[in-house]
Amino acid sequence: MLGENERREIARLWERKLRQDEQNLPLAERHRNLEPVSAEFLCALAAGIGARRILEIGGSSGLSTIALASAARQVSGRVTSLEMEPQRQAESRQTISHLGLAPYVDFILGDARAVLDRAEEFDFVFLDCEKEDYIHFFELLRLPAGGIVVADNIISHSLTDYVAHVHSQPELESITLPVGQGLEVTRFRSNSARQV
Repeated sequence: MLGENERREIARLWERKLRQDEQNLPLAERHRNLEPVSAEFLCALAAGIGARRILEIGGSSGLSTIALASAARQVSGRVTSLEMEPQRQAESRQTISHLGLAPYVDFILGDARAVLDRAEEFDFVFLDCEKEDYIHFFELLRLPAGGIVVADNIISHSLTDYVAHVHSQPELESITLPVGQGLEVTRFRSNSARQV
């Protein structure tokens, strides 16, 4: 469960995102942030399954990182946060440090493609990057039985290809939840070590 300090920072980041949207800034200048209700859900789910190895693909300025780091703190876990934009990740680092969550987060600046090729197994993965990369990145993941992948923007971006992809695999259980912009929650029934 998120604490009041975490909720305050999440609200601040979300309000800024809404102001950027109202100003109709170019997409490259807007911060891409998870909705607060989705952050609450992410934190509760990751902590609830006892996820100690958490991966975030697309950390932006840190709203989702706060939720995942809060979950990691509850179960003595760690978050690996991947982001390509240096300025956004720098802001995320500052916010995480301010909240006392730095011991629970490893920040990696760079393209997820390079990192995922050599990544180890994770218990919980959050996808919130370029939507056309979802399927490709999903296929590079390794999770144990019971591991969970949550993908954001499923409804808002009509990500029917991704939904069809995860629903078509017998080793997976997946459901679309109308939380925030739409979350696809996918659970691995068996170990996902795949030949990629």
